[in-house]
Amino acid sequence: MRSSLFASSCAAAALFALSIAPISLASPTSEADAPTPSTQASSPTQTETPAPEASPSTSVPSSDGSTTPSGDTPTGESIPNGEDRSATDDNVSLSPEEQIRQRWQDMGAENRVLGTATSGLVPLRDGAFIQFYRGGQIYWTAQYGAHASRGGIHSAYGAQRWENGPLGFPTSDEEAQTIGGIRGALQTYENGQIRWSSQGGAHPIWGKILERYEIAESEGRSLGWPTANEMKDAADGGAYQHFTGGSIYFHSRTGAHRVTGGIRNLWERQGWERGHMGYPAGEETPAALGGVYQAFQGGTTYWHPRTGSYYVHDAMLGAYGAAEYERGRYGYPLTNETPSANGGVFQRFQGGTAYWHPGSDSYFVHDAIMGTYGFYNWERGELGYPLTNETASANGGIFQRFQGGTIYWSPRTGSHAVPLSMLDLYGQHGFERGHLGYPTSEPYWDGNREKQNFEHGVLEKTNDFNVTWAGQPNNYFCGPASGWMILNAIGAHHSAQGTPLSIDAVASRDYMNTVGYGYTSFHDRRFEYGMNRWLGRDAYTTIHTPSVDQVRDSVKNSFRKGLPTTVDAQERRGGPHYNGHPNSTFSHIMVVTSYDPNTDSMRIADPGVHYLWNGEEQFWYHLPSFTQNFLQTEVERDGREHIGIYTAR
Repeated sequence: MRSSLFASSCAAAALFALSIAPISLASPTSEADAPTPSTQASSPTQTETPAPEASPSTSVPSSDGSTTPSGDTPTGESIPNGEDRSATDDNVSLSPEEQIRQRWQDMGAENRVLGTATSGLVPLRDGAFIQFYRGGQIYWTAQYGAHASRGGIHSAYGAQRWENGPLGFPTSDEEAQTIGGIRGALQTYENGQIRWSSQGGAHPIWGKILERYEIAESEGRSLGWPTANEMKDAADGGAYQHFTGGSIYFHSRTGAHRVTGGIRNLWERQGWERGHMGYPAGEETPAALGGVYQAFQGGTTYWHPRTGSYYVHDAMLGAYGAAEYERGRYGYPLTNETPSANGGVFQRFQGGTAYWHPGSDSYFVHDAIMGTYGFYNWERGELGYPLTNETASANGGIFQRFQGGTIYWSPRTGSHAVPLSMLDLYGQHGFERGHLGYPTSEPYWDGNREKQNFEHGVLEKTNDFNVTWAGQPNNYFCGPASGWMILNAIGAHHSAQGTPLSIDAVASRDYMNTVGYGYTSFHDRRFEYGMNRWLGRDAYTTIHTPSVDQVRDSVKNSFRKGLPTTVDAQERRGGPHYNGHPNSTFSHIMVVTSYDPNTDSMRIADPGVHYLWNGEEQFWYHLPSFTQNFLQTEVERDGREHIGIYTAR
């Protein structure tokens, strides 16, 4: 009881001006010492085709790292493909100057792309030479011979500090290519390539990303043309590069892997490598029935043409693996993991739904059992989360356990649930292997009794909690005393934290804090908080000024959920009172222990009798009248909320 003074419970590259290159004798820059090609990542374009192995997209992302407009051609006109002149017998006896002149003539001399010379032969490091022309330059090295550099590729080469940068000397001339319907050109260097396309511009590729790119090409899984330089701003020291047909991401712990199509689209929505999935840890791999999967640091993504791309991870992935992944009875995922009730998650698959909760792990529900589970409002209903997978039982039947009961199916009876309120009684008769057999109905009301039909009989039980009455030890401990009655009745004799059950323990600051407030605060939901903390789960919730239907539904469902409804009532001076209460204004917390559907009445355990007034330890009262008189009209309107019920979730 509380007096009227108290409230109730509970996330450029610049172009080099071409005039004359400085003579340098420095050693080539290693890849590890190479400057970052660009510090601004391009936003990758997503292909509309969901299939990871779809043809390369013709939609190209903006390329902040591009060193030439994507509309520029590499040369302005086509030229013969280059060759390694040092490898031909005809050129072995020619001097560097003669080889450079020969290459210039092969390219049309002053009348074609290079035009007239603007310098003589200029010595470079390691015995190499260069000669400059109006339209580009020709390099010569003893190992690779004479090769021209010009156009868009030439500009991108300059942005990487020419031969003194990470690419080193050219080892070929430009070679025209068409990939996925997009025309372009390629030029190779000692330590990488530069590729130019009409859609992505010119960009270098090197190192581990180039290795993976070339492997993909050799496998017939080309990524197309680069649309940006390699970016070094990925999470945790990684790197990535985008292409017209996908991306390659590299990290020292996972290696370099390509990500394409529908899987790449999903990965983007998850936050790329900075999201829960992390870096790709493997390559896209063929899966059952024309699908594919790809492993990431945080889980596995699956794609199928009929289902799309979805991600499976953590406990769900473990349960999925135990059921043989997409090859098993559950097939491909149909959704990503979705937050659900009480801190749990669920994920739909072709053959059923997987549920996970910290108190129940991860299990599948499917087929006929899924229908009954849905009838009880899935995991949000009284059955709660599954505690097992489906299990074979007697006479060709099956069963599956849930937090709030067990669902049984047999070919003769179909699928029906036996809630916790009936399950103990069913167990006394041997469950489905006993003389009753399988259930043939859901529980139903008959007068003031709850019944359920089985193949060979009917189970029934009185709607009553066997509550041992307890009186409050002072004038404001009604909340802790009512809490003690409930916890004692359901066998919660120690809290989830190990505290032994007593009224004083429930009243302590760790739970209802009645001892701290001087009352059980309704505004702060301390009854709800204290009971949930004691039980270690979200068992109760609070409803302020409930309707008659809300109270009735709460009381009727309490017997199935195994947790009594508690009322927080307010009486007023000069108004109606109950159970011999005095004519004054106060709020009081009591436990509903039984219900009679015939009279729509509830029995209430009152902890205040004997200490504060003379009355019955448990008394009956018409449910609609009690709700309207004591739970809906608030006398004190001080913003603290004084009336309502505490109901099982």
